[in-house]
Amino acid sequence: MPYAGQVDKTMGADTVGHLKLLLETELKRAREESSLDIAMFLGVDGRIFSSSIPNQLDPREYRLLNLLKGSLAHICNQLSGQNMMMSVQQFEAGTIIISGVGDRAFLVFLTSKPVEITKMQTVLANVVKTSIVVRHLFESKPITPEVLASYDEAVAGELKRLTRILFVEKFGETKEFKKNKEIAQYLQSKLGALVGPGPLQEIVTLAYNEVGTTAPYMTSAHWERFLTILLDRLREIEGDSVAAKAEKEWRAHLKQILSSFV
Repeated sequence: MPYAGQVDKTMGADTVGHLKLLLETELKRAREESSLDIAMFLGVDGRIFSSSIPNQLDPREYRLLNLLKGSLAHICNQLSGQNMMMSVQQFEAGTIIISGVGDRAFLVFLTSKPVEITKMQTVLANVVKTSIVVRHLFESKPITPEVLASYDEAVAGELKRLTRILFVEKFGETKEFKKNKEIAQYLQSKLGALVGPGPLQEIVTLAYNEVGTTAPYMTSAHWERFLTILLDRLREIEGDSVAAKAEKEWRAHLKQILSSFV
């Protein structure tokens, strides 16, 4: 266990860019999970909010997409007049699945491949799950343990997975990452100037192992513990006077960095 508890490697959609990534990711995941060709999230006014479309479409997929475009105005009019829950339309070119997302938006999935009747129920269950997830994201609701507990296991699990995906994709752009990078560089440069490169690497590696995580994911509590370990080793190598002077300077600088990024 890390010193200050388990590191939370999840992120919520704090920016428009984050929301865009989550919507695109969810549509792509839903499309691939059910072996569908195209996924789109639209408003009842015809605006496309997000989509997942392969780079290349075969003639059947083009035909199906054009069929959707031709009937889009009619679909939007239907949805504007009543809250459609689900519609499955099968054509020679393939299948179009429409699922409402609240009162003013909907999902469309297209597949030119035949959908076996025995598998249709699974596909529709995945579409319903995706509709709930997309609505949650689009309404900018928080993804907290309390909120997740209000959903069934499939929806809650999908929302949790999306926060992990967002963390992996975007954590490097956050103020927490930049703060931790600055702290790590500062402490290593200061310690290295006093003990030299050899002992520096040994001490830093030991400290990270002791804390139980690495620089990008450190919290304030992690850094306090990390600094204490560095100072204890510095005291053993260079004595109390050097360690005391370093502690006063380094803790003040650590406090300043941590507070400046709040």
